[in-house]
Amino acid sequence: MILITQERVGRAHNEILALQMAARSKGWDVIQAPSGWRLNEELTKSGVKGVPYGSQTFCEVIAQQMGWTLKGNSFDWLAKLPYNALGRKVDFMTLGEAEKLTERKFIKPADDKCFDAKIYMPGEFKPHEIISKDYPVLVSDVVQFDLEYRCFVIPKSNKSPRIKTWSNYIFYEEIANPKFWNMIPAELGEPGDWLEPYLYDFFFDGPETVPSVIDVGRIPGQGWAIIETNQAWASGLYGCDPVRALEVMEAACE
Repeated sequence: MILITQERVGRAHNEILALQMAARSKGWDVIQAPSGWRLNEELTKSGVKGVPYGSQTFCEVIAQQMGWTLKGNSFDWLAKLPYNALGRKVDFMTLGEAEKLTERKFIKPADDKCFDAKIYMPGEFKPHEIISKDYPVLVSDVVQFDLEYRCFVIPKSNKSPRIKTWSNYIFYEEIANPKFWNMIPAELGEPGDWLEPYLYDFFFDGPETVPSVIDVGRIPGQGWAIIETNQAWASGLYGCDPVRALEVMEAACE
């Protein structure tokens, strides 16, 4: 197995370093891709299995060269969840349809980060004209989360728990200090205790879930809700255990 990472820069530096150390502890080879992301022919023809880690575009470029298949939940995964999992209405539509909305909504790209995910007032959502009108977006009612947690999950794992590691990244509406990464109000219980049932096929008749990151949070006065899903191989760790996060990334890359 091999881990191929993007350069260690900015906020991602420590997370990439932690994953590199985790990979070495598992006996994997570790390579930092060159700045142009072009891998040498000997490596690309080696047939070695592994995992890329970095931005979504970086991982897709590396996977294509290595002949790997990257897994991620479908673009409309969030919109297919029941209301009791979301605590709000979420719709999946095209960018062109979203531009015609006449209500205040939270709008985010369903694929890569090609425009700002935020609350838009009616008529305010006008992404760059270069983005296709058919581009997939997620549109949700506006709610406020005061606690937010990142969970790395393997939904079809025969081992329990399916939530392999989690950490807090928003603590009472503020970006969590590392000392709060594994803290949670006693009355809530761990996020995995609430999320776990949604990862059992026989219990939950919802959209297929692949090895991925699922962010959950608390809506004051309502309780836990799923915020969004992201690709495990392109998601920040925050305070998650890098060895266990790497297990999820491995399961999300064939």
